[in-house]
Amino acid sequence: MSGEMNKRENRSNPFVIAAVALIIFSAAIFYGFYQPYKLDVPLKHADTKPEEPTSLKVLVVGDMMLDRDVRNNINKNGFDKYFSGVKKLVRDADIAVANLEGAFTPFPSVTASLQSKELKFTFDPALAPALADLGFDVLGLANNHSWNYGREGLEMTRRYIGGAGMLYYGDPNNASELSTVITKNGVTVGFVGFHEFHYINFNNIFLEIARLRPLVDVLIVSPHWGIEYDKKPTEKMVQWAHQFIDDGADAVIGAHSHIVGDTEIYKGKKIYYSLGNFAFDQYFSKATMEGLGLVIAVNKDANAIELHYAEVPIKTDREGTRVSTTTNP
Repeated sequence: MSGEMNKRENRSNPFVIAAVALIIFSAAIFYGFYQPYKLDVPLKHADTKPEEPTSLKVLVVGDMMLDRDVRNNINKNGFDKYFSGVKKLVRDADIAVANLEGAFTPFPSVTASLQSKELKFTFDPALAPALADLGFDVLGLANNHSWNYGREGLEMTRRYIGGAGMLYYGDPNNASELSTVITKNGVTVGFVGFHEFHYINFNNIFLEIARLRPLVDVLIVSPHWGIEYDKKPTEKMVQWAHQFIDDGADAVIGAHSHIVGDTEIYKGKKIYYSLGNFAFDQYFSKATMEGLGLVIAVNKDANAIELHYAEVPIKTDREGTRVSTTTNP
């Protein structure tokens, strides 16, 4: 009798009842019998991230030479002062590109005395990180002065540029490392270099354009070509420029003549045959002391990519290089 009473007391014990209820409730949640209340709207922390920006500014400038009297100027007054007039222009760009007319090497300058007529340019390697700090991202090497110290000098130049955190493209022999690709703000831009004056491996450039075309949103070809101090393109330059575009280039932006060249629109694409000088010591004429900085605004959406151009006049003389308040002829 006492055993049956103990069993009835245990069954009616509130602690036992609570424990059993807790077990049943937990099991119901575990097996999905209990459905918690669901919000009809997502929680704040679950909001989707905003879309990546899909526009950017590309700055392309002309010939930059850092030896001879430019070297003397920088050594005397400092790098920052020499380039102070273009600092904002360069830094405002998402991608800033220049044609480097010479090699970064530790070899002594043969031109800084201003006595030698030899056009053999070497640049202080310390200026590579200085250019990166100024805001340059990419340097073009498809020109004759990249070869002033031969293969050794070219390889040194590539290492110094890369070590400063910049990219490079182009080869004086049109042989290797012809291009580079950079992606910013959701837009992928490819650059291909072309050098006329060693007269070899031209076909490599057209093959490189075709290879890169499906990989990039915007493809810019930078030729080093033409006749010095002549703004008009040769027939061969026009033929090449049109072929670059036929093969997939979105823009052709040239260098070498040391003055601002003619422009053209072919199949809706812009051709600048030369941007002239950006940093140089050719003080002997107004035309050689003037250049163009080309700002390309790239807008990308699901349906199309648009390029809009703005031309910024550049002045380069004994005072340094700067944005000019005058227009080019």
